[in-house]
Amino acid sequence: MVQGYNAYKNTTIETADQGKLILIAYDVAIKHSRLALEKFEDFKLIEERTKHIFKVQDAITELMGALRLDVGEVATNLYRLYDYILRCLVEANLKANKGKITEVLGYLEMLRDAWSEAILKLKSQSASIVENNSVAVTG
Repeated sequence: MVQGYNAYKNTTIETADQGKLILIAYDVAIKHSRLALEKFEDFKLIEERTKHIFKVQDAITELMGALRLDVGEVATNLYRLYDYILRCLVEANLKANKGKITEVLGYLEMLRDAWSEAILKLKSQSASIVENNSVAVTG
């Protein structure tokens, strides 16, 4: 059963469009940020907290790698923000600074919402263009 789920999950990720992959990376980062926050209360959970922080770092690194810095200022600014988030995560881990994880989580939720909205808008525009072209061809 687990193998079937993993195969399905891998296929879903491999066939997902770029927008969906971005949202998946944000979802992973948000989930593990929340889980890391839960582990700050008990010093015995430091190893578990660190694993969650590393998962957030991995997701942010994936988002950084997906940026096309040649397309403009927005990508460059996102890269800088992701870099700042990574530094916050390192500080949170080294200094047990829960506030930095809270700050990162706020950025991640805001960015995920913005990406989700942009993706929906783009898909809507694409559907409208396809529909208009279809009407022009058949009309």
